[in-house]
Amino acid sequence: MPLIKTILKKVPALMLLTGAVVLLQSHAMNWWTQYDPATGWLWSLVIEAGAIWLWSSRSGLRNGIAVCATGLALIAPLYDLAGPVLDEQRTAQQSADTLSQRTQAARERITSLEASLAQYNANSQTRAGWYELIADTQRQLTAARQDLTDLQNESTAPAPAALSVYLPLGMQMLALCLLQCLVVLTTRTIFKTAPAGEPAAGRGGNSQPDLNIKPVKKTAAKTRLRAAA
Repeated sequence: MPLIKTILKKVPALMLLTGAVVLLQSHAMNWWTQYDPATGWLWSLVIEAGAIWLWSSRSGLRNGIAVCATGLALIAPLYDLAGPVLDEQRTAQQSADTLSQRTQAARERITSLEASLAQYNANSQTRAGWYELIADTQRQLTAARQDLTDLQNESTAPAPAALSVYLPLGMQMLALCLLQCLVVLTTRTIFKTAPAGEPAAGRGGNSQPDLNIKPVKKTAAKTRLRAAA
């Protein structure tokens, strides 16, 4: 019974440990498989399992190595979470920096196509066979005008506030750090050993000697002496 009670007390910690590991690995595996598609998932699992095993020990040396393993296990999910957001912000900044050049290039292309179309129309007045070229140029001109409209709309669109971008990202990264702390704490709880002074399970928890035990042999000897007398 004491063993069952001990196991039941550790069930909540085990459930939290399992949930935290699953959430962390859902991001970590994505990052590792980008660089090693064949065994990236195994790298992720081994690092996390190794960190848990090292934290389960009470050795100072192993716990020091566990700190490094935990940091390595945490880098992957953090990068997987922050990478797409930072790439999107970098792309948006580059687009904003080159917007004026792209707009000028679109206007020059429209001017060139309009001049070509006017020349083709003029040539078609005297010679036949210009229909296909005129139709193709007209399609290119329509597409170029649409590109210019999109660029003009892009220039007038307000940029997203930095707070709306980085606040959710910061909250998610903080949550991952808390999950990794939860992994460490629950591991220490699950593998916690009883102090040396505590009694072993199965002895009823009574560490004091039983003072009511009677010296049987000495009492029997006194009985025999009284009978002989």
